[in-house]
Amino acid sequence: MMILHVTDFHFNLRWFDWLLHRAPSHDLVVMSGDLLDLTVATPQRRQIAWVSAWLDAFPRPIVVCSGNHDLEWDSANARWTPAYWLRAITNPLVWTDGQRVRFDGLSFISVGAATQPKGGAADVWVAHAPPSGTLVATRFNGDDAGDPDLVSPVRRYAPRLVLSGHVHRPSSWRAQTNGTLFLNPGYNPTAPFPNHILIHTAHLTSRLIATPRETPRAVEIPLPSPAAVGSEALAVA
Repeated sequence: MMILHVTDFHFNLRWFDWLLHRAPSHDLVVMSGDLLDLTVATPQRRQIAWVSAWLDAFPRPIVVCSGNHDLEWDSANARWTPAYWLRAITNPLVWTDGQRVRFDGLSFISVGAATQPKGGAADVWVAHAPPSGTLVATRFNGDDAGDPDLVSPVRRYAPRLVLSGHVHRPSSWRAQTNGTLFLNPGYNPTAPFPNHILIHTAHLTSRLIATPRETPRAVEIPLPSPAAVGSEALAVA
């Protein structure tokens, strides 16, 4: 099975269009949070309506988790609440916060940004922020922006894969600890398409495709051979 892992779209409509029409061939899409963007002028309710309609019409299997930008503000109680709008998606091909699915022999769980407790027995976790202490959670300046609440659950349940985002420029896009592979494609807001990782689940080989921040331009992305061995990063100039 081929998984296409993307993250941190931050309401970039061009990227949603790319995922729908031009993304590499895949069996399953994973979106690990921050579909919305709290920093843009478009009101959050309008963003939610647009992304909800997009997900309800998405034609392929997709596992989505909420990120911190996807939470909703409860003004009456002055607090952030879970992304209940994601749970209202009616498309049977979409699995969101708290939901589990078995796909091609692998079990998946979507771990929402406000979920407590986090994690569970599953082969693949989809979580917005990676566990603290991993390279995919560490910025280039050394700051750890990971989720400390995921550290113990990862040790307890030992998932095969943890697919995440949140850390826009991780010190590494790939890390492995005690049999768990952690992947974070990172985020380049000026790129014509999102950073993405292609994962062949038979041997857990993975390939990062990312546009350099300095000179982004649109290109056609060839699908890597399923027979490829190991993991690699491809910077597309």
